[in-house]
Parts: sequence; structure tokens; C-alpha cells
Amino acid sequence: MKYAIVDFGSNTVRLSVYDTLENGGFSLLFSEKEMVGIINYIDRDRLSQEGVRKACSVLQKFQNLLRHFGIQEMHVFATASLRNIANTGEVLEEIYRSTGIAVDLIPGDLEAKLGYYGVIADGDWKNGAMFDIGGGSTEILEVENGQICRAESFPIGSLNLFSQYVGHIWPKSKELEQMQKRVRQILTHADLPQKKVEAVCGIGGTARAVLKIANAYYGRDTECRSMTLDELDEIKNLLFKRNRKAQKLILRACPDRIHTILPGLSIMHAVGKTLRCEKIRISKYGVREGYLCHKLVNHTI
Repeated sequence: MKYAIVDFGSNTVRLSVYDTLENGGFSLLFSEKEMVGIINYIDRDRLSQEGVRKACSVLQKFQNLLRHFGIQEMHVFATASLRNIANTGEVLEEIYRSTGIAVDLIPGDLEAKLGYYGVIADGDWKNGAMFDIGGGSTEILEVENGQICRAESFPIGSLNLFSQYVGHIWPKSKELEQMQKRVRQILTHADLPQKKVEAVCGIGGTARAVLKIANAYYGRDTECRSMTLDELDEIKNLLFKRNRKAQKLILRACPDRIHTILPGLSIMHAVGKTLRCEKIRISKYGVREGYLCHKLVNHTI
């Protein structure tokens, strides 16, 4: 059976179409991404009418695309992009009136759990911590013996840090310092594992982009899925110089994240240091796959 899922994020809106297999697995048939940047249409904590029109337009575009493939139903979920605004209810109603789509609004703690369910679809993961750095929020959870023992969502993401602190495309030194201070403030008061975490997994666009940069910088195979904390230190120090070498590396590995990679890296580095991990594995799956497996197929949440 085919499932079309739209992840409505603060920066990107991504359509993924999956085919479920008889053995309980799934395969990705195709995906489409639109860089909507919905966070840029938020004023005084309210999504503007122009932002609502943008949201409806991209969803209608995806609906039309799916009709060419004979897929009538499209499941749309939103996280911090619509969760952290003051007029969430009004926006969801307008989207439904314009498109007929009832957007599934995912709370922060459930977003963290869905991320974990996506991780275990990519392989065994019974003990350790997981983080997901999105455009509008960051989720961190801890797992013991395959059970989630804590899950938290924080209102810092790669795009909202950029919007709050960066005046132009490339952050200045003072802006980087302000972002790092803000991240440290939030993580200092968070309920995170107190002991050193042996196994840490990262999901989401920021983590994948940092891994791409690391693989390019160290000349590794693109299939490499992990990096050490020492390597993360080196990548952070290199990119934070904001020189031509840093710019070329970003443009080579992840050009679509030129404006959000440094804010996202600020969060990722702080999380790695806080969890005191030696190595970070980056999963190819995440919230979308967790949503597919546990909300649509198995109905376990």
C-alpha cells in the first residue's frame, strides 16, 4: 500500500511517498521538497495571511502531483512550524477550508518519540540518546532497554536562531556568540541525562548536513553514517571562521543550508558536549518514517 506523507516544517515542506512491504518494511518511492520558509511569515507570533496562502499553495501543488500517480490521500503533519504560533487554530481551519486537508499537529514530546521510532526502523537502538534539530525546535530523548524514559522539546531550531540573531546570510562573530549563549541557557535548564551517554544518534536535516560536510572534509565515503565528537569540534571551529574555505565547503556539501547550517551546528555541538558522547551516529530515517510506521501502518500511537 502506498502512503503519501507531508512534513510541514518551519523551513521546508517535504512530500515523501512510501510503499509498504509484505515483510513489514517500507521503501521510499519518491520525494519532493519546497523551501517555503514559513517562519519568515510570522509576525508577533502570528502566521500572516500571506503565510497561510503559501502553505495552502504548496499543499495544493503536492495534491495535484499525487493525482498524476493515482494517489488520492495525503497525510500532512506539522511540528514547531505551526505548533509555536499564537493563531494555530485559525491557520489549521483556513488550510482545511482551502485544501480539504486536516493537518495533524504533533506535540513536542510526540515528535521526539516519532523520531526514535524512525531511528529503530533504520536499525537496532535500545540504549542511549537521540536528538532532532529542526528549523523551529530541537527534540532530545533518552532510551533504556528499548523504552523511552524521557523526551523533551526545546524552542530552538536552526531557522528560528537564524531569524532571531542573524542580520544577513552569513552570521557575524557576535551573532554566533549570542546564538551559542542562547543554546547553552536552554540546555543548562533542561532535564537531560546526567551521566555520560555512550550511544548518541542524530536525525533531521541539520545532522545530515553536518555529516555531509564532515564526509566531504575528511574525504570519506558518502555512505559513512557517523562522526566523532572530536571531528564535530574540528568542523565547528573550521566553519565558525567564516572564511572562504568554510563557505566553499558548505556550498559543496549542502548549498541549500548556507544560511541555517551555522545556527544548526551551534545546537548540534552544544548537544554533543552536553551528552558527553564520543561518537554520533546519523540516522537516514527520522520523524516521517516514525509517523509512517507507528501512526499510519501499525496505529500504535
